[in-house]
Amino acid sequence: MRPSVPPIGTVVTVTSYRDLASAIEPTGMVARGGFAVGPDDPVPVLADGRRPATVVIVGNVGGTMWPIFRAEERDEPDPLDAWTRRRLRPIAERFGAEFVHPSDEPFQPFQRWAQRASDVWQSPIGLLVHPTDGLWHALRGAFLFADPVEGLPPTGVATSPCVGCDAPCLTTCPVDAFTADGYDHVSCREYVRSGAEPVCLETGCAARRACPVDADGFYGPDQMRFHMRAFVGW
Repeated sequence: MRPSVPPIGTVVTVTSYRDLASAIEPTGMVARGGFAVGPDDPVPVLADGRRPATVVIVGNVGGTMWPIFRAEERDEPDPLDAWTRRRLRPIAERFGAEFVHPSDEPFQPFQRWAQRASDVWQSPIGLLVHPTDGLWHALRGAFLFADPVEGLPPTGVATSPCVGCDAPCLTTCPVDAFTADGYDHVSCREYVRSGAEPVCLETGCAARRACPVDADGFYGPDQMRFHMRAFVGW
């Protein structure tokens, strides 16, 4: 049976993760797990001064979100971030949570939160890798709850796909931007702007596409171009 989703205007007092995930689904984004906040977890205080009890992460996987965003996109600065806030903040309010966006200042440790919320790990090129979605996912926000959330998915049930992998992501970049010394973002951006083959501006980061996990789940051409143009500041 599909979980019931409270109507807009209703504030939920006891939150079920399944109901929250169902409310997020029409946006094309997905709930990506959550965690009960511990004493060492870095979280901001809520508007009423309390410390959150639960954090639930929201993200996108593959291209499911993209046509919905494009249909509702407005001519405004940072249209994807603005659309994400418009879509997710009302859902957070409906469930009695506070919404935090990755671009909000002060910046929050979203990668650390995501690793607490679900089985994802830092890949050799820095992006979080998922055991089935590979590198084709992103973090879009977090809901901060003052109270516990029921039915959070378990973690620690999968192994990083990077274990035993030959790491083609480290050898595919045309300018060797990913090294033991870190990420050379200057060389990377200069190459993307150049339009040289492989045309990362059009087809996406060559290193990211080299990941063998969910190799067919990469973003579509329009989604790829949007993100790469934002990356180089165009």
